[in-house]
Amino acid sequence: MTSTPEIVVDKNVPYTSGERPLLWDIYRPAPSNETTPVVLALHGGGWRGGHREMMEAACSAFARQGYLAIAPEYRLLGEVKWPVPLNDLRTAIRAVRAKATSLRINPDRVFLTGYSAGAHLSLLAAGMPGAPTEATESYSEKSDVVSGIAAFFPPARIAGRFASLLGVAENALDLVSPQTYASTLPPTIIFCGDEDSVTPPRLSIDLYKAIRAAGGICDVRLFSHLIHEFVSLPGMMETTVRDAIEFFDRTAVNKVRFDQALSDLHAWWSERMKQLPP
Repeated sequence: MTSTPEIVVDKNVPYTSGERPLLWDIYRPAPSNETTPVVLALHGGGWRGGHREMMEAACSAFARQGYLAIAPEYRLLGEVKWPVPLNDLRTAIRAVRAKATSLRINPDRVFLTGYSAGAHLSLLAAGMPGAPTEATESYSEKSDVVSGIAAFFPPARIAGRFASLLGVAENALDLVSPQTYASTLPPTIIFCGDEDSVTPPRLSIDLYKAIRAAGGICDVRLFSHLIHEFVSLPGMMETTVRDAIEFFDRTAVNKVRFDQALSDLHAWWSERMKQLPP
């Protein structure tokens, strides 16, 4: 366990059992008598590399803003085959709900944030909640529904080199492309740099348009001159995490209050427009 004046960190905590237990790192905000929202932060690395410790900066930023932040391990391709990494994330979501009391989180306020390949996993897991699970899987009785997603530079459509990395057959690419699930995604905020050559901004814009066309809630943040993994630049992690939390707040955590304010604003503008000369 490590700590700072603002957060307490518990690392290498098992969230599954068995011969190959999966671990997660927990970043707790300053102690409070109230339950908090929780965000699971998924690292990138092309599905074949990376580690949950890469999420330290993101999880710390979320915890400083009052969220319980968890960086879960998911097994990498090479050790396993697709769709095991996706199934591991779905297990982590169910585990959070199973452990809600000890974690002191609100099980109805579970969010995902993912970076690159982690964003892909987050979008798929959120876009197909309730997909069949074996009764023998960990926490199979719990829901894997989430309240929202912050997706950073996501591979929203799988083709070419992404398909090669995943090892998915050509005729199955639609099934592993987040854009396919645009109509079932919960509120989603997308972050991308306009000079990203790894996950070009067109992928993010197309996903945004698909979600909105389906009647869903989506924001997109397109940053000038920035490239893949731009959150490592000075100040960008804090800026984007604040933006993600404000999005989660208005679309889920305090949605009723925000919707009332929006309704009042519509009414105010309606009256103002009536007062204008014809």
